[in-house]
Amino acid sequence: MTSTDAVYEWSPGPVSDDGFVDANLAHLVAGNRGRMRDPRRTPVEVTEVKPKTGSFVVRVCAFEDAGAEWELPLYGISAFQFPVGAPRAGEHDLATLRRGRERFDRDLTVDAEPGTRQATLASIAHRREDVASWLAARGPQADIAARIESREGDPSLYELAEEFFAERGLGELESCFSATFVSNPASGEVVKGHAIVAAELGLCPFRGKVARDPALFSGSWSRGRRGEHLTWRLALVQELWRSFGGEGLACYRGTASETPIEGGTKGSFVSATMSRAVAQAHFDGGPTTGFGAMWRQTLPLERLFMSFLETRAMNTKFREAEVVLIGDPANTVF
Repeated sequence: MTSTDAVYEWSPGPVSDDGFVDANLAHLVAGNRGRMRDPRRTPVEVTEVKPKTGSFVVRVCAFEDAGAEWELPLYGISAFQFPVGAPRAGEHDLATLRRGRERFDRDLTVDAEPGTRQATLASIAHRREDVASWLAARGPQADIAARIESREGDPSLYELAEEFFAERGLGELESCFSATFVSNPASGEVVKGHAIVAAELGLCPFRGKVARDPALFSGSWSRGRRGEHLTWRLALVQELWRSFGGEGLACYRGTASETPIEGGTKGSFVSATMSRAVAQAHFDGGPTTGFGAMWRQTLPLERLFMSFLETRAMNTKFREAEVVLIGDPANTVF
């Protein structure tokens, strides 16, 4: 890390692309070590290749998420680099990988119906009343400004949220969803399943790829239980912030790129930060950054789905003062 106050960890040496090539399917050989095409060039190792489900697994080898394993779609291989001369898949394996990629590299659209949206919002409003009574009996306290300044949540609120979800039989969904989202929302399809259900509830349209996991909506991860988690979580975090005097959310986003930055709508869940320093770190990028942008906007509390204040997973490895918002197709930045 460059300093004790740095937002993110970095390698001590300079980042260079010498000796690396952009990845393609042929590089998906278990044991191959490469790196992400992010500003830090985060090192990774391919641990498994799964053509039947159109995916591959990489282990993160450095920085905050060291040791995490991400299951990613085959069509996402272009986000990596591998050394010149790295082992490559044979023609038979490569043909199998191509078929696996083509099977799942297909668009899926789920529109958000206005009538369904109104019914869902009414249900969330009713649940917020229940949450208000539940919180009043426990009297949580928090200094939001101080928490944003420190970029750390409140352990007493982690316990409060965990109690809340456990009482409703949603503890496993909450812990798995939050841990996955914080590490990499694209890992597996936990987040995608919630995004599809959010569209079916009318909250935000889904624009993505078809599901790769045949058990995406099975057992404890059924559409009904995912919907319960979505609506109860929205009710909890919005009422919690309202109880602390929060009316709007002063949010920042920052980004850096090696190529020109293009606008466009965001996804079903939008990550932002309440810390200017975090957005600045994203804006600054790294040695290969050629373009950057930073935005600020005050957003309505009704879009808030998750925050660093009450979510343990958002505070175990990172200090980002992160909030997660339900997507808004009309807002091309937040």
